Formats: sequence, C-alpha cells, structure tokens
Amino acid sequence: MEENKTINQEPQEDFAEEMKEAKKTGIVSMDGKKKEKEKSANYTHKFSEPVEIGGKKFTELTFYFDRLCGEDVEAIEEELQDQNKYVLTPEVSSVFQTMLAARAAGVGADEIRRLKIKDYMKIKNQARSFLIESGY
Repeated sequence: MEENKTINQEPQEDFAEEMKEAKKTGIVSMDGKKKEKEKSANYTHKFSEPVEIGGKKFTELTFYFDRLCGEDVEAIEEELQDQNKYVLTPEVSSVFQTMLAARAAGVGADEIRRLKIKDYMKIKNQARSFLIESGY
C-alpha cells in the first residue's frame, strides 16, 4: 500500500516543480520528459469483508498478472486436461480465468472459487480483461 502512495505522489511533485519553473520563467520545457509508463495489468482487490485464505486474514489481495508467462497458461491448460476439462476460449471460461487469477495472486484456485460472488466476479472479470488486453 505504501508503494502506491509513493508512486501516486511523484506526478504531483513533478507538476508542482513544473508550475514553479513556469511561474518563474514563463516557459515550460518539454525536453527530457519521461515517456508515460505502460499501464500495469496488476490488480489489487479490496474484499467486501475480510476473508481467510490459507489460514491468513486478508482485506485485500494483489493479483500480479504482469508476472505471468506462457508456462502459466500451459500449466493451467494441462491441469484442466488432467481433469478432463477442455477450454477452447479462455477469455470466456470462468474456470480458466479463476485459475489464472489464482496463479497471479499465488493462492489456490479453490480459494478464489469460495469467495463471495461479488468478490469472485470482480476478480474473474479482471483476469478476463487481462486475457483480452494481452491478445489471447
């Protein structure tokens, strides 16, 4: 959470410096501007009420979709095949999306499935959005 505060303060501080310089000189220099950072696919979900996952209480959980790779997708596909379940389009499969979200958070897929529907749907839909935005 502290990480988010620090990241969000940087643009405000940069803007304040730019305003000081503009007031002093009447000119705003565009030289050396950083390129806008690529939007992160990571998602922090705030639960409607605290939940217990793996023996720990959580009020929120971060899903690190940016850390996933092809091996994760293939492992999910293999796990589903072992269960005699076949997914043709992961972006419309609740099972696939749940397993992907669980991998992104480092928890078991069953933990995600046991969440209240309000939390479950938001998390599952975030996984679907990640798949679509990734071009899957």
